[in-house]
Amino acid sequence: MEAVARMRLFIVLGAMAMGVGGFLLQMEYCYDELGCIVTDPDFYHPLRPTNPTPISREDLDLTYHVWSREDQQGTMVRAARIADISRTTFKPTRKTKVLIHGYVDGEGATWIYDLAAALLLYGDYNVVTVDWGGGSRAMYDQAAVNARVAGLEIAYLINWLEKHLNHHPRDVHVIGHSLGAHVAGYAGERVVGLARITGLDPAGPYFENLPPKVRLDPTDALFVDVIHTDSDPLILLGLGMKQPCGHLDFYPNGGRQQPGCNVPVRASFDLLHQGIDVNNGLTLQQKVSVTCSHSRSAQLFISSLTSSCDFQAYYCFNYLLYKTGLCQTCGDGSWCARMGIEAEKWAGIGQAGRRLEHMYLTTTGDYPYC
Repeated sequence: MEAVARMRLFIVLGAMAMGVGGFLLQMEYCYDELGCIVTDPDFYHPLRPTNPTPISREDLDLTYHVWSREDQQGTMVRAARIADISRTTFKPTRKTKVLIHGYVDGEGATWIYDLAAALLLYGDYNVVTVDWGGGSRAMYDQAAVNARVAGLEIAYLINWLEKHLNHHPRDVHVIGHSLGAHVAGYAGERVVGLARITGLDPAGPYFENLPPKVRLDPTDALFVDVIHTDSDPLILLGLGMKQPCGHLDFYPNGGRQQPGCNVPVRASFDLLHQGIDVNNGLTLQQKVSVTCSHSRSAQLFISSLTSSCDFQAYYCFNYLLYKTGLCQTCGDGSWCARMGIEAEKWAGIGQAGRRLEHMYLTTTGDYPYC
């Protein structure tokens, strides 16, 4: 059965799209038991001029791997056969970590395996890794739309676990990198009481400065923490968001180019003079250079699990003031927090409307980055 079951078109008079008044098409795409997504004027912006038709559920072909201390090889479960999760080592009595890759990546991304292993060393969890490569390996504007379908699938998984296995959303923590951070947000907005989302350098293009429902935002879970490591402008090859989008937003080293990463100057020079292979894309060296700061967010989170670094961060108005030393105080304990796995121990958590949008700390360029 075609996943996009039906589409409804609406004409919105007087709407504004890309700064032009007139008629605007509003579209709804429905996916059987997963529910529907609506593309309305909020999804159009001069920085997001296109919203292609999202991929079908069959073409997305999302799969999970379920890992545990009893099964460290992982067992695959297709989203279309979600009941098969009952035949894995998944235990409803354990807390669950869901890991989501980003653009052009797949479940085989090195950081996914490293983080899954680190989590199982750190605690007795269910670890569920997500492969939505059928949607992420597309032109970027298409992948950004496909991310919404991946979010539907993951929301359905979490709600199914509650309905059929009595595994509550309050015991689920979703961790997404880059475009996967927004996938986590799309899932979270459809799950009542989801405990936590961690955004690892959420993707900037097509999301920066757009309305909350278009991107990850603090309403997507009871607690949303975000690590920004590559917030330079896109023209300087920055791939992440500068805009705060959580309850706690951490900006190690100012959230821009990270220590040990030669982006943007060297990488930009290499790309200009070496060019890009039209058949094979970026060389491994070019890819490592371009994504170094962007991927550092995942490495820092892994280090929070595997090292003794406390990654204490402090709220400050801006990075320059932080560098002067004026902001390095915890006050009553709620003005500082630890970046990484222990962010949920922040003293201000659960206080209505409480957000610390600019948390700063200094790290180094080599593991464990303390």
